[in-house]
Amino acid sequence: MENIANKEEVNNSSLTSKKHRHDFKDKGNYMICSICGKKILNLVKTNEEGILSGIKEDGSKYSVRLDRRRYFFPNEWKVFIKTLDEGSKHHILFLILLHSGARIMEALHIKPKNFNFERNTIHFDVIKQRKAKKTFYATGKSREFFISDNCMKEVKKYIRKNSIPDNNYLFLDNSKLPENYDSLSNIDKKRYYGKTETAYSQMFKRKMKKSGIKDWMQFSLHNIRKTYGNWMRAYNVIKPEDLCYRMGHDLETYISHYGSSLIFTEQERQEIMKIMGEIR
Repeated sequence: MENIANKEEVNNSSLTSKKHRHDFKDKGNYMICSICGKKILNLVKTNEEGILSGIKEDGSKYSVRLDRRRYFFPNEWKVFIKTLDEGSKHHILFLILLHSGARIMEALHIKPKNFNFERNTIHFDVIKQRKAKKTFYATGKSREFFISDNCMKEVKKYIRKNSIPDNNYLFLDNSKLPENYDSLSNIDKKRYYGKTETAYSQMFKRKMKKSGIKDWMQFSLHNIRKTYGNWMRAYNVIKPEDLCYRMGHDLETYISHYGSSLIFTEQERQEIMKIMGEIR
């Protein structure tokens, strides 16, 4: 199978001063460029439509979805969320992901103090930042915006029920974090939150399979973020620049991932609004 990267242009200054097209050669589980030495997994088709797989150096399997644009329709979300115990920590995390469009890394770093229950806003102060992007400035260093009362009520109830201090993380084991954790870089934080992120990713796959959604393999945690981006467009009240801010995107990325036509029926729009609640 031809690898897409065969046609990718790169500029490896240590080997050549000119751009070149990768010339990948099959080397077992990997494809290696004969010009610059770039190595990628040798991905092959699986029995699951739209899923490729490969084997890493440590022997573990790695799967890749050819199409990452899948998002939940409202009836699918309702089926999925019912696989979680209502009011549990896991249930609250997935509600926050849906109602805020946060990346899993960002949601894991939420504390009670990040919610303003009077204004119904959420504040993300640990966010993904891509300094390599020319439009890095557009994504900012933190984000705060309105989320609906449907989500805020559940979060407030959970915090009160479990007496969680304002400065404690909701979804991380605070006892296992170093005292200087808050001041660490995102890369250094990964050592501590990485296992929790992986655990939630695996849980999501299990719950999706249990839900009975036919193409559950096409979903990852990031598809909940895709769902938020498309559901917000269904309201027709959120301007693109505001949605970019809420999701921590630059405009180019937003257009690339959310520029397609919406195919929700009027009934599905009503269901989305019932799930999400008032949006402003």
